[in-house]
Formats: sequence, C-alpha cells, structure tokens
Amino acid sequence: MSKKKKNLKHHTMTTEPRKATQQQQPQQEQPPQAQSAQQAEEKTPPPPTPVKQSALRPNGTRPLRTISLGSLLSLKLPPREHLITPWLRQGESAMIYAPTGVGKSMFALSLALAIAGGGSFLDCNAPKPRTVLYVDGEMPIDDIQERAAMLLPSVGGDPEAASRNMIFMARQYQDQNADMEFPDLATEQGRDAILQMARKKGAELVILDNLSTLATIDDENSASAFNAPVAFLLKMKQAGLACILIHHAGKGNSGTYRGSSKIATTFEVIIGLSKHSDPLMNNDVDKTTFRLSWDKYRGKRDTSTGMALDVVLESYGDMTEGGQLQARWSSEAATDHQIETLIALLKSGECKTQNELATAMGCSQGAISKLRAKAIAKDIITKTAWMGYLNRAKSNANLDDEDESPFPIETGTDENPDF
Repeated sequence: MSKKKKNLKHHTMTTEPRKATQQQQPQQEQPPQAQSAQQAEEKTPPPPTPVKQSALRPNGTRPLRTISLGSLLSLKLPPREHLITPWLRQGESAMIYAPTGVGKSMFALSLALAIAGGGSFLDCNAPKPRTVLYVDGEMPIDDIQERAAMLLPSVGGDPEAASRNMIFMARQYQDQNADMEFPDLATEQGRDAILQMARKKGAELVILDNLSTLATIDDENSASAFNAPVAFLLKMKQAGLACILIHHAGKGNSGTYRGSSKIATTFEVIIGLSKHSDPLMNNDVDKTTFRLSWDKYRGKRDTSTGMALDVVLESYGDMTEGGQLQARWSSEAATDHQIETLIALLKSGECKTQNELATAMGCSQGAISKLRAKAIAKDIITKTAWMGYLNRAKSNANLDDEDESPFPIETGTDENPDF
C-alpha cells in the first residue's frame, strides 16, 4: 500500500469514531427558564404571510389583480386616517379654486402648515403631524418664506414638527443654470418627477399650487386637455397619496372653476372661494375676506361641511422695528345661510321667543336681532309675519297636539317694533 493510501486510511479511521462519539453524547438538560421560553416560542403563531406581489411580465409590468366578493367582504382593511377632519383622509383628493387675488394660496399654505404640524385651521383639526410636499409653480421663494413665517403661528400645532414635515418644491428656488426643467403635469416625465419626490420625502399629502403654472394646457375648455392631470391624480390615489389641487375660477362671475368639468371627476372635495358680497369687507387693507362654499363633498355632511362660511384673514404687527407680521384666521356661517336657517327655525314653531331662537342657533340675542333686521330689509319676511310665527308657537305650546293655531301669519299688528 502506498504512503498516500495509508494516509487516507488513517484519516478515515480517525474521523469516524469522532462522529460516533458526538452522536452518543447525551443532551444536556435545559434549565426551567429556558424550557419555558422555548415552549412559549413554540406556541407563538408564525407571523402572517405577506401579500405576494404578482410576478412581473416580460415587459416589466404587473398583471391586474382581481378579488371576489367573498374575499372582499372578509378582507381586513385598516381605516384610512384623516389628514384634517372631517373632510380629507389618506389617499383622497380635493380642489380649491378662486379668482385671482382672493386668497387661495394663503388658504392652501395655512392648510398645509396645519397638517404638517398637527394644528388646526378654520375649526378643522389635523390629528397628528404629517409630511406635506408643497409644489409651487410661480411664487418667489422670499414671498413663500415671509408668508410661512406669518401664517405658522396662526394654525397652532407643533412648529418644530411643521418645520421638519413641510417640504417645498418651488420653481423659483431652482438653479437657474440647471439642465432639468421644472415638472410639467402635462408630461409623463413631469408627473413622475413629482410622484418620485413625494415618495422620496415620505409625503402623505401633495399640494399643487396651481394648475395653470404647473401644467401646459392648450385649451382648458377641452375635456381631452385634462386627461394628463386627471391621470396623475388617479395615480396618486393608487399610490395612497392625498392631493390638493389649487386652481383658478372661471372668467367673470361664473361661480365655478376654470376649464372643462372633467377635472372634477376624481375629487372627493371641491371648495370654492369667492369675493365677499359686502364691498366694505373687501376694502380693508389689513384683512383678506372671502366666502367659502362646499361645491362637492362625498363624505357625510355636518355643520362644518354643509354651510357656506365668511372667512377673514387679518394681519397685524409692527414691521418698522424688525418685528414679525402675524396673522389670524376667523370664520362664521355666511349671513345668507344664517338667515335661511333662522327663518326655517322660526317657521318650525319650535321657538316662542328671541331667547329660544338664540339658544337654538347657538348665538346671542343681539345676533338674532341683526339677522332679523337683514331678513326684513331683504323682504324675506315682514315684521308682522315674524311676530305671527312667534305667537303661533306660544299658542301651540298651550294647546293639544291636534289643535291648530288660531293666530294668523300675515295679519295683525307688530307688538314690538324694536324687537
């Protein structure tokens, strides 16, 4: 036997007994703590299997997914959270439109700051801070800086969180010598650039201010001209990102947004801002005043989303000594809406006195007197009819439910002209 074969034989003989020895070694008994931990680990169910994505097609796309009714009904879907209550949730879209100079950018920026910092805006609350990507197509960066500094304290919340979460992508902040053009929503490259930036920054809301400066649209009255913006908004929904589009109102006193109605198909909410009907309210240099109307709202309406609002943005502070200009938002139900509500309440017969009307309306007796005077001045109701409804309510309170009131509505004398 050669020396090489002897070495191989020796190696085989020396390694096999070792394996046998290892197999014959008795297992060491584990301490009670280790046994309990091992038993608990064995009883713990494995984590749920994640939903597998469909395999890629040869062209790099994924096939469409379908789901049966039975699977859909048994599917455990997490509720979508509100970005701002009660009108915008995760993955939803909204449009805010207004004529030039009314205040739509101030409105949009304040809303964005409130969501970024978990604050509040016009009695609507942001439950927690969220990352917001604000895409601006025209405003100089120093104007954005000045407005953000002025508006941030007005929405409350956490200013440090807002400072982290509020991300601006502004045309006027770009390098003038940069080769890349600012994103155009009318092109696939521009839409992808905004979507990729939103994903990169972890944004949950994208605000586009405004459509006219962010999309090249040749004919705004053509429905096909809005195919690209609508496709982008739908893609944002599919990605689970909320989006707010700022847009201009139509020409003249159209009372609606500019362009084809096709742009409205994808929105859950459409808010219109218009100049206040009272000319004196529009002439105050320290105030921005407008009427807010809910043109479209797919959610369940309540007092905050069902009535028009008169909104005021007041600026104050002394800038002469390096001070910071401050802002304050306020709103109240629009006068016309309040009058309609008051007259309906009066005719219902539920209130017998001005005090009861004030309690039902949630305002003071003085406010009721002012609304009454405006209703009479606009020929909505007469003094005689007003007192007739109150007298009938008093009479009905003392009669059986089946008895009708003997008091006339349009006849008789006004018992209290100064009411």
